[in-house]
Amino acid sequence: MAKADIIAGLDMGSSRVTCVLAEHDADSEKIRILSGASVPCKGLKGGVVVNIDETKRAIVNAMEAAEEKAKEIVGEIYLGVRGGHIQTFNNRGAYNIARTDKEITAEDVSNVIENAKAIPMPSDKEILHVIPQGFSLDRQRGVPNPVGMEGSLLEVGVHIVTAQSSHINNLMKSVSQAGFRVVDTIYHLLAIGELVVSPEEKDLGCLLIDIGGQTVSIAIYYEGSLQFSREIGVGGDHVTRDIAYGLGTSIATAQEIKEKYGAVLSSLVEEDRVISITGLDSRTRKEIKARDLLDYIQPRTEEMFEKINTEVQNSNFADLPGGAILTGGASLLKGISEASEQLLELKQSRLGFARPEVMECPEEYFSQTYASAIGLVCYPFLKSWPNEPVTGRRPPLIPALWWRWLKDLF
Repeated sequence: MAKADIIAGLDMGSSRVTCVLAEHDADSEKIRILSGASVPCKGLKGGVVVNIDETKRAIVNAMEAAEEKAKEIVGEIYLGVRGGHIQTFNNRGAYNIARTDKEITAEDVSNVIENAKAIPMPSDKEILHVIPQGFSLDRQRGVPNPVGMEGSLLEVGVHIVTAQSSHINNLMKSVSQAGFRVVDTIYHLLAIGELVVSPEEKDLGCLLIDIGGQTVSIAIYYEGSLQFSREIGVGGDHVTRDIAYGLGTSIATAQEIKEKYGAVLSSLVEEDRVISITGLDSRTRKEIKARDLLDYIQPRTEEMFEKINTEVQNSNFADLPGGAILTGGASLLKGISEASEQLLELKQSRLGFARPEVMECPEEYFSQTYASAIGLVCYPFLKSWPNEPVTGRRPPLIPALWWRWLKDLF
């Protein structure tokens, strides 16, 4: 296989770097996942680089591990970004068709989208995505694709995703110093949405919730389009820290007992189960009841869903018959799906997994840990808005494979 056929997705998480290598089967139109790797990263905090060297090292470790498993070498990646610096909003644009021939062309569609993104931007911000939500033709709304139709006034609603330029620059530097070239920067939530949310759910109206370590990302789909998205500064790591502080143990121990014994609902905890934990000194041991974990898990979970509910209510899209789709590592906490139904007052809630009709994936990567990275490699083929202009930066770097070869040589 030619190396150019390999697609790489690199997800820069709250405190982890996760990558996936895949290939696109043109005959079946499916994405075949070849390998993946996920490593902790001390250089990231909430998806933002705080130490370039540490981040570069984690990228190299993750990518090399995935390359070794796949027996392939890659040079280019799709980079997934997240964090509180991401800001989104909706806007509208209009374009007059002044030609005698009133037939709408692809160029007209590009022009109206360009008009919609022509907004004042602070010098420290940049646009990552301009996503069409729907077109209007001569005031007639609900036109999914106007190309080939006739009209005089073409309008479009768009969802715009912006990011802090300095944070994107630091991510790009980390990737570049690791020896890779960025094909495009992608807001990770968009990639996940295309992978785990069905067209029917998007049409009915649904809420996508990605619960990361330090942030929660939410997206609302309605009438088939992305209508709203937001980053919220609370996540699974906050629950872990509450347990660690409350029980006087290490973060690592708190994470372990949260994953093994933690739950959001009391009905899911065994009444008499006793847990033995190690203190901060790594010697002292004590026993607690599993039900005691509820004292730390429930308040933080309620706070998280209260913040989510506030954003949903303020979005003007609070009626969501399609319910909630939960992803992210912290979504595996027992009972969190049921809790989201109760606290958000939704009819249904489910865990989000990759739709099998669009990909082939080994069982070991079919997990929430790899969801964002898998979404990144699928995004170029799955995105449901064909007219989004490419806004990601593609720096003129030394070809990545040459750069890595030179590093190895010297």
